[in-house]
Amino acid sequence: MSKQRCAAVALALSYLITQLACGGRTGGGAGTGKTPPHFKPGFNLFKPEQDIELGRQSAQQVSRQMPLLNDSMIVGYVQQLGKKLSSKAGGYSFPYEFHVVATKDINAFALPGGFVFINAGAIAAAKNEGELAGVMAHEISHVALRHGTNQATKAYIAKAGLSVLTGIAGGQSTDLGQIIGAIGGVGANAIFLKFGRAAESQADLEGARIMAEAGYDPRDMANFFKTLQEKGGQRVPEFLSDHPDPGNRVAAVNAVLPSLPVSSNPIHDTNEFEQVKARITGGSVPMRSSSEPARVGPSDPNKQGPRPEPPSSSFAQFQARDGSFALEYPQNWDALTADELNMIFAPKGAYGKLDDNVVVTHGIFVGALPLGGGDLKSATGEFVDEQVKSNPDFRVQRGPDPYDFGGREGFATLVAGPSPVTGAQELDVIYTTRTSDGRMFYFITICPQDEYQNYKPAFEHIINSIRLAR
Repeated sequence: MSKQRCAAVALALSYLITQLACGGRTGGGAGTGKTPPHFKPGFNLFKPEQDIELGRQSAQQVSRQMPLLNDSMIVGYVQQLGKKLSSKAGGYSFPYEFHVVATKDINAFALPGGFVFINAGAIAAAKNEGELAGVMAHEISHVALRHGTNQATKAYIAKAGLSVLTGIAGGQSTDLGQIIGAIGGVGANAIFLKFGRAAESQADLEGARIMAEAGYDPRDMANFFKTLQEKGGQRVPEFLSDHPDPGNRVAAVNAVLPSLPVSSNPIHDTNEFEQVKARITGGSVPMRSSSEPARVGPSDPNKQGPRPEPPSSSFAQFQARDGSFALEYPQNWDALTADELNMIFAPKGAYGKLDDNVVVTHGIFVGALPLGGGDLKSATGEFVDEQVKSNPDFRVQRGPDPYDFGGREGFATLVAGPSPVTGAQELDVIYTTRTSDGRMFYFITICPQDEYQNYKPAFEHIINSIRLAR
């Protein structure tokens, strides 16, 4: 969980789902009056310089595992195209490097710090330079948004516990070797080679922006995705396997076009691309049929380590300052004030603070927000949907279903997905009802899926103890 404001909802589910993965946006499409997607990197314990160090070590290991192409014509072309695209990348100025892997697999991947690998098979599958630029812009976006070390951060917190955040907030520095050792060692592993849907969505949209600013048409990126889907069948192309679809990615790229500075005469193809593709497909370049970097490290890098102690069977009482609601919560939990009427209750070891952000893995969120127009069910649906859209890794599993709040109309919605803090699978239940003064009262339970049965009795006790002002 993150104490951070995102989009229209000022609190509540911005803690629950978007957390520290919520990205700011800047800029605007020329003459459109709309804002293009331009995400900021998410929560990260690493410094950008450490991204480079970590990526370089991983790239060296990849170079020993995979056959890299030494053809000067092909490699030089890819490097020039990569330089052109990466010059439009936002964020830290990473020293981007581009390599071509001599395999027929249709894939590409990026390591932290700017080390990008494009399979020759991806070049051969692209119908024009615009499609290849789309693949490369997507990978560049993973680097610029620091998705690799963001995932490593989550894996480390899952192993070490949220207590590490307290030390960081107190001025203690993080040791790269300690972090990497905890998550299984340096290398091309699952942490760097497979992202969640939220990261994929960001890379799609940020990649579309990079393409437009470099003179290409982002629709060529969408066309490459279509090409991969057409090549599906029984064996899913490696790119789609390693880059899960965040949900109708083609439509998402097309939808963002009006906000981007797309040229009236964009680059679709070049003679250089056609020459390189012909060289690859003509058989003059030796290629393996298949080769992937080894996924080293723990089999489950996000498996949680230290857990907070179970909820106490004894309960303390809490009442909002304005008397609008009261409840009971386990005595071994702490009460954290978000603002006058919005509270977080969580056990020690389940929350930590980094700068101005509070992160929580077990506990509850409770408070009241303006209801706005419409009925409670519609408002609840909008409340949930707005936040789930901002994190494609979460899904509404059930609801909103009717729920009786002591005779008041209410709704319960179950959402689930990997925690943006630890990566562990999370179950969150969102309860809503209307207060006597017309606001929407919300109550949210959160905990890892594998601990839900341990927390369920405490959650039920808290819910049953809620008293709303009449």
